Amino acid sequence: MLAVVFVLLGLAAWWQVFNDVTGASNEPRILTELQAIIGALALAAGWGTWTGARWAPVFALLYGLITGGMIYGIGPILDLKPEERRGLWFGASILIVFGIVSAWWLRRSIQRERARQTSHIVGFD
Repeated sequence: MLAVVFVLLGLAAWWQVFNDVTGASNEPRILTELQAIIGALALAAGWGTWTGARWAPVFALLYGLITGGMIYGIGPILDLKPEERRGLWFGASILIVFGIVSAWWLRRSIQRERARQTSHIVGFD
């Protein structure tokens, strides 16, 4: 399930990049570049989650941290007024927590799966 969530998040980010590049959206270049990075991280986290790769937690954590940083940075990037920035801290915090919890859960799950596989070595059952 988490793999699907990461893939959908990655596709959403890349959709935004596509819209920015084709001119359908009028976002600053820095946001387009951050969306491309976020999309790549989310897709990598999704793939790693699906395959049970040892590096999946790193990409999940990076996704949360960079996405949270981007959300927080939208205020200064778009020169938003203070009253327009109210929800950015909360949204950024939610994404950072999502990345941390996902990385923790993935690391724990991958370690359990590896321990389960190594406990069934022929001759030691």
